[in-house]
This record gives sequence, C-alpha cells and structure tokens, in this order.
Amino acid sequence: MAHKLTFDQLSTEDAMAIADGLMEAERFEAAAQILRILLREKSPASRTRLNVRAGLASVPNARATLHYDVLKVLEKGVAEVFVGEALATWNKTLPFYDDPRFVELADKHSHLLPLPNWHWNLQTVLWAVRRAKMLEGDLVELGVFKGHTTLFCADYVEFAGWPKRWFLYDTFEGIPDDQLDPGWAQLNTEVYKGAFSFEEVRDRFAAFPNIEVVKGRVPEVLVGSAPERIAFLHVDLNNSAAEIAALDTLYDRVVPGGVIVFDDYGWMAARAQHDAENAWFAARGLQILPLPTGQGFFVKP
Repeated sequence: MAHKLTFDQLSTEDAMAIADGLMEAERFEAAAQILRILLREKSPASRTRLNVRAGLASVPNARATLHYDVLKVLEKGVAEVFVGEALATWNKTLPFYDDPRFVELADKHSHLLPLPNWHWNLQTVLWAVRRAKMLEGDLVELGVFKGHTTLFCADYVEFAGWPKRWFLYDTFEGIPDDQLDPGWAQLNTEVYKGAFSFEEVRDRFAAFPNIEVVKGRVPEVLVGSAPERIAFLHVDLNNSAAEIAALDTLYDRVVPGGVIVFDDYGWMAARAQHDAENAWFAARGLQILPLPTGQGFFVKP
C-alpha cells in the first residue's frame, strides 16, 4: 500500500537532508520549496542553516553547487556558517538573521539580483543609509540595475516618510562602450544590456514619492540634476572612467560624516576600479576601507 509522507512525520534534520539531496542533484527549485516550508513550520533552532540553504537554492546559477559544497565542508567543524556570493563566514554573529524584518525583505527582493545571500552587502549599505538620516543632504545611487539594494533599504527604513530625496542614476542600457574596462564587454552584453528597462525600475519605486529614477550617462547626467548636499553615495557603475568622473563631480557635495560605498571595489573583476579609486583618494591623503564583502567603505572627514 502506498504511503504519503508529510513533513509532520519528519524531523527538521530529516527534511533538511532531503533538501540537501535535491541540491546535490541540482534540483534547486524543489530544494527551495522544501526549505521555505521548513522555515515556516519547523524549530527556530535550525533557522540559520535553513536560511542559508534557502538563499543558495533560490539562485540556481553556475556557482550554486560550489557554494553548497563550501557550506557542507564548513558545517563539519564550525558553527554559524554563512555562505553567500564569494563570501563565507563562520563562528561569527549573523545580525541580519536576528532581525525578522531584514530577513523578510531580503527574501522579498532577492529575485532582483542574480546573486545568493547578499545579506552582508545589504547590511553595509543599510548601515550607511540609516546614518544618512542624521545628516544634512540627500542620498544618491550611481548604477541601479533592477533597483534591488535601494528598494530593500527604502522598504526597511520606510524612506517614503523621510524628509529627504534619493536619486538613482543609470543608463538602463548597460555600460557605454567607451567606458568599458578590460574584460567587461561580455558581462556587459550578457547581464546588463536588454535585461531591464528604465520604465520597469521607475515603476518599482512608485510607492516612494521622494525617490527619483533618472536615466542618463554618468557623469553628464549629474550636471544640473544631482543634489547639492549628499549624505550617502552608493557607487556601482562597474567601470573606472564613470566612477572617477562621478567622484570629481560629487565628492565635494558629500557632507562631513557622509558615507560613500563602492559596490565593486574589492572584486577581482573590478581591479581597474579599485586601482583608479585608490589613486584618486591617495592624491587627497585619504583611504578607502576594503571590506570582505567586496565593497569599499569611506566616511568623509
């Protein structure tokens, strides 16, 4: 006689083992479905392990199996293992998993970014955004993609109620050919060109009357449209020419104590950006703080 097995009959470890088997077989969607059920119904004692797996399973890209393999190896000997895109931590506190709102919104908007478990990067930007509330000036993002990071932060802090504006600049057509750094042409074509539109991203922020999505090329689009005082600047243009030109245009507008986050600063693919930005700041007697997330962090003195 056939027997229908339900999750009620399984321990968390048994059900997680089934999800692990599906991930090993690269059946990521099925694994993600099981993990979401477990997160709704099972003991919070395993919540970190479930959340990490659910994040990896939700982005079934070419590196998903590698991320999962790293997770399994680390879990053999250490506690509180976290694995995201090119980042693994263990024996460390994971503050975002103690924040139900953070977890909820990170999951809600994760489909907008083809990278798993972006939590540490979001934590960095969210810290800077919350700091900006205490400073004079508006917020600026250069390089928007589908709006993932700003939408997460704006939802989290309920930015619609802030007496500030947030300006989002992008070509919405990929990196201009004459601004491409070496090695970026293929990625520009595959990931950015035709993958999203200005109208799509603009409409995504319809609930925020104080967020303005602006189409144009940096630095030219900044002339006459960027705010005079900036409390937070997020730089994610994926090319050194535009990012240095943006610093030339906007740095003096960043208020003392204002934060600049460079999204790509520490990634190997962005070495041209890293070197150009280091030289720009060194010429002024300043330094960017490199983070293991791949971001660069700077607080204006």
